[in-house]
Amino acid sequence: VGSMGTECDAPPFSLTAPSRYDLTTYLGRVKHFYNTTDPITLLYTKEQVNDAKRLLDAFKEGKLQESVSDSTLWQARKMCDSVLHPDTGKPIFPLFRFSAFAPANIPIAAMLLYPSSNPVFVMTAQFINQTYNVCVNYANRNASSEMPMSTLLTVISAYAAAVTSSGALALGFGKLSRMLTARSKGTPSPLMTAATRAFVPYIAVVGAGIVNLLCIRQTELTNGVSVFSESGEDLGRSMLAGRDALTKCSIVRALWCIPICIPPLIMSGLDKIRFIRTNPRVRFITELVVIGASISIGVPPALAAYPQRDSLPISKLEPKFHDICDSSGARIEHSLGRQLQHIVRAPQYNN
Repeated sequence: VGSMGTECDAPPFSLTAPSRYDLTTYLGRVKHFYNTTDPITLLYTKEQVNDAKRLLDAFKEGKLQESVSDSTLWQARKMCDSVLHPDTGKPIFPLFRFSAFAPANIPIAAMLLYPSSNPVFVMTAQFINQTYNVCVNYANRNASSEMPMSTLLTVISAYAAAVTSSGALALGFGKLSRMLTARSKGTPSPLMTAATRAFVPYIAVVGAGIVNLLCIRQTELTNGVSVFSESGEDLGRSMLAGRDALTKCSIVRALWCIPICIPPLIMSGLDKIRFIRTNPRVRFITELVVIGASISIGVPPALAAYPQRDSLPISKLEPKFHDICDSSGARIEHSLGRQLQHIVRAPQYNN
């Protein structure tokens, strides 16, 4: 994915806008996530990033040359957003940047999909996957203040719960699938074998993701989340809004894991080609390409399923919100927004 835009369609540049794309539409969010996860940004040099930062500094100080286009400024911001941490201004370790998500997950997905009944191998694969997720979240955390010890303990417990649950689900469903296969008459078809191979890691990863989500954000179920009017007025906390946010977050976690199911199904078809089936190295390389393509193409549309700042009709919240009036005394009929936060916050340039 390139810069996702040409000179003629680049919107007016802004340092404060959350994105160059319209995040109120699904297509705009898809473009945003393709732009955010673009692996080409891993190739930016230190000099290129410093030049981009100086360009944005000049824009902020009003010293920018008129010949610099909006498209150039958006590209400069993309460089800074993808490489520099928004709070510290320091480069994020390349492997833990959002742009490294697809390349880094190719070997991880290959391990998760490998048809092994060895408990040590299965647990190692799940451990590596969950550890990588934690490292990405930590590298892109809110670093504007020190992490409280209570938050750190919550993160550690959520990580332990995710590793344990993913391993248990993978081993449990793996054993169940082998038992069902053994009891069935005849040899399962290649497609059925591929479906089983995809289903087990999918359940494990999705289950662990939801467990991790509930551990990290359990207070949203008990204390609710803040809801706001369209004018930005804080109207209090709603447990129903918190429950809705966590439900949608769980749905998104299930959606963005769907690409992991695709490679085994595609390979079951490609295995009909004799050249691929009879050449282990060619098959291995082909499967890695299929995994990389599935993740690169499939994850951004899943992330874009819901806006990060979502809304709910007042009628779907607690009764205490139903009769809220605005400053003029008129009853508020429109939706209330609440933060969905289904992924780690996207980095934004900050001087």
